[in-house]
Amino acid sequence: MESEKNITIYDIAQATNLSIATISRIINKKGRYSAETESRVIKAMEELGYTPSASAQSLASNQTHTIGLVLPFWSIQQPNDEFTIQFLSGATIAANHLKYDLLLDNRSFVPSASTSQIIKRRRVDGFIFSAVGNSYQHFMEELITSGFPTIYTGVQLPFDKDGCNVYGGHEIYKQDFLEICYQKGYRNTALFTSYMQAQELQMVEISRQIVEDFRLKKGLSQDQCRFVMYDYYNPKSFQYALEELLTQKNPVEAIYLDQFPTCSHAYSIISSMGLRIPEDIAVVATSQYSRGGEEFSPKLTTTYVHSYEMGYRAVELLVNKIEKKGLEFEHDIPYSFLYRESFLPPEQGQE
Repeated sequence: MESEKNITIYDIAQATNLSIATISRIINKKGRYSAETESRVIKAMEELGYTPSASAQSLASNQTHTIGLVLPFWSIQQPNDEFTIQFLSGATIAANHLKYDLLLDNRSFVPSASTSQIIKRRRVDGFIFSAVGNSYQHFMEELITSGFPTIYTGVQLPFDKDGCNVYGGHEIYKQDFLEICYQKGYRNTALFTSYMQAQELQMVEISRQIVEDFRLKKGLSQDQCRFVMYDYYNPKSFQYALEELLTQKNPVEAIYLDQFPTCSHAYSIISSMGLRIPEDIAVVATSQYSRGGEEFSPKLTTTYVHSYEMGYRAVELLVNKIEKKGLEFEHDIPYSFLYRESFLPPEQGQE
């Protein structure tokens, strides 16, 4: 039995009576050619069953149509991390729509080659960093200042003059929580964050500064507005910290939890101490899902961070840079404060 013929660009040229150069320009969308000529080539390709080689197209266009997505180091230690799951989901959908592949790296990224070598090898067309880590910030700075297409999440970094970030409102929603607590008359509040994040993320220090600035602005003491850190992988660490705040002379009245999985533990501790939510203590947490918090009793108030949209927007912004389209995209992805039973909105007129 005769094997099927492997259709090549030469067969397309013969079928259309066009030169190899013309066929190549049309396949790689480069150079000048008429719409009528393009239609002839596309029709011949369909009739003969020709599919252009992806690697050949990459060589011709100097593009790989691949995006390097660097995930935070804790995505290995915490595979059910909500932010990473939603961000990756949004990025994957966007990349598919825009005809790009994603190459994942979930290490603390310390490149084995220099930035110039990475750019020269061109294994990816650009990078997305889903979190800003200290261990690879120098690498990010070199990429951005060299003009290599790069997008990251979080507040705009000092070396980034072009706004290469996607921002989910991290500073804003924690500031808003403290302000709303003050409006409701709470004078003993606490923001909880974990050691897991302290190993790497700058946002931990940002949170600490948010608390300090708010405390000074309102004239509150350190005991009235606290920044509390705990070991995410040691449940006792969080338990001791929360129990201490609940049993002090002036017990904490409202808490903010930056790790959604910690909420179940918080509810259990509060209940075991004979306290009620929100009558004795109000609770708010970050969630990456719009319905996150509805499974609790009483239902949990959350700041809904639109991490899916952040992932989608990051890819849009990066492809816009790669292809030099010059399109305008909004870099800020506003969060939503979803009031439920654990933390009710301030009554009208409360200050």
